[in-house]
Parts: sequence; structure tokens; C-alpha cells
Amino acid sequence: MTSSVGVIANPAAGRDIRRLVAQGRVVSDQEKANILRRVFAGLAALGVERVFVMPERVGLARMAAEDVAGKVDVTYPEMSPEWDSGDSTVATRRMVEAGVDCLVTLGGDGTNRVVAKACGDVPIVAISTGTNNVFPQLVEGTIAGLAAGAVATGLAPIDAVCKRSKRLDILVDGALEDIALVDAAVSTEIFTGARAIWDLATVREVYLTRASPASIGISSIGAQLRPTGMDEPVGLYIRIGGPSSADRVLAPVGPGMVREVPIAEWSVLESGERRRVPAGAGTVALDGEREVSLLPDRKVEVELNRRGPLVVQIESAMATLAGRAIPVTPTRATR
Repeated sequence: MTSSVGVIANPAAGRDIRRLVAQGRVVSDQEKANILRRVFAGLAALGVERVFVMPERVGLARMAAEDVAGKVDVTYPEMSPEWDSGDSTVATRRMVEAGVDCLVTLGGDGTNRVVAKACGDVPIVAISTGTNNVFPQLVEGTIAGLAAGAVATGLAPIDAVCKRSKRLDILVDGALEDIALVDAAVSTEIFTGARAIWDLATVREVYLTRASPASIGISSIGAQLRPTGMDEPVGLYIRIGGPSSADRVLAPVGPGMVREVPIAEWSVLESGERRRVPAGAGTVALDGEREVSLLPDRKVEVELNRRGPLVVQIESAMATLAGRAIPVTPTRATR
């Protein structure tokens, strides 16, 4: 059976308004292309036979494909790109239908959110190139390629090297509208506008799947209240307070932005628990980007779902390769 990997590289990741209002890092197209070259090198080294690449205007994977010509069959799924975030979901769906064994993503939480809509049980190796990256990891491209290759070729069993992430289901009038992998923030901003949410003064409520003290972004608020792991069966709910709130936490809510955040109340969000978003004009930001509008005639709810995407644990995958090195014939000891 042919081993294959799907690659979703988002050229727009890391280019939102947070480069202007905060000190968000910029990952150039050249660096993304270089990362892909290293990823492809890792895949080829482990004998991955086919790589599917999402079509995009920049051509990030062109040099990587040239590097592995004759070793790996690089192809593009059949689709009609709209050149927006929806392309990542469509490309993922086509790759899953083609039977890919693993997915590699380059982007931030937002990129992985749209991939997660269609990935099903295909595990993800998520490489961080976005802004507030909680879901993807800062990992060297060669290592990411080797880890993905180990999963795709069966050297690293999925049950042994992957963890199931959680997600937040956003329901409108009882039907699933969208998802978030890390956080859903209810904002008083009426329009989606530049999408990225950066002004914490507009945030009323926060729902979290995880909260790591070492993370940046909205989820860092929850980490100051109750650290919550990726695979714990619970999440968090937080209602942001006002100037008179007695309880406050100091959190890194964005790159170079450490803020004192007033807390009105907070509680653990149980698996399967569904909470209604209070009525009022505004939007719901999913993993940092405003996506769902709050309208008077819409019933919007948030539910914690434990059936999020499978995530490859890089160190675990690499550990499975440690004992598979080709033995070197020992040389005779000289006397």
C-alpha cells in the first residue's frame, strides 16, 4: 500500500493586523519554502512515496518538489481554489479522500482550525508559522518531516504517538456552525473586519479547550486560573470583568502584550457541556479570528467536544525511530 502525506502550507499565516498592534513575528514566504524543503527531505528519507500539496499562489512547495524529484511523487489534489482559508478545508478533504496517512500543516491556530474541519482521524503534524500558536508546535522542519514519515509508513503506530485534541463546537439554532481548537472569545465587535481579535477590552466571555502556562494568547488567561492540558477531559469558561472587578490575572495575551485581565467569574467546562452565549450584538472569535456574528434572532451555543483532531507527538514519533537505525558493521579493534 502506498504511503502518502498531505501538506497544507498557508502563505497568509502570520500576516494579520497583530503585526501592527503587537509584536507578532513575520515568517517570510522564503522561510516557509525552506521549511517545506526540510519537511520533504525528512519524508523522502523514510520512504514516503507520495505527497499531496495544497494549491496556493506563492508556490511554496516548488523547490521542495524539485529536491525530491525521482524519489517522491508530488501531486496536487483536484480542486478549484478560491484563494481563501476555505481552500485548506477543501484540500484537506480531497487528501483524506485520497487516503493520506498523515497531514503536515504550516500555519497558526487558524490554519489548523480549518484543516480540522475535514481531517477526520488522519493525524496532524502541525508546524508553527502563525501568530498566537497554541495548537501547532515550534519544530524544525526536518524533524517534522521524519515524524510525519514515521506515521505514514507505519514505523510509528498512531495509537502510540498521537493524542486526541479537544475542540469547541459552535452551534447556531442547534446546528453545528463552526469549530475552534483552542479558544472561542465572545466580542462586542459587531463586524468581522480584519478578523483577528487583539483588543481585550472588547471581550466578554472566553471558552477554552486548553490552557498552558507556557502559551501566549487568550488561552493564557485561563492558564493563570487553572492550567488545563490538551488531553484533559475538561475545558474552561471565563467571564471577563470590568474596572471594579477584584480578581485579576496577569497574562501574555499577545506577542509583546502582557495585560492585567479582570475576572468576573470562571468555571470548569465539562465534556459535552453546552452553554448559551448571552444575547447582544457582537461576534464570536474562533482561535483568534472573528467568524460568527451574534444576531437577535440567533441562538448561539458553545459545547466542549473531546473528538478533536489527532495530533502527532513529535518526540514520541522520533523515539520510535531511535531503535530502527541501520546497524553499522563494527570494525575490528586494533591491538
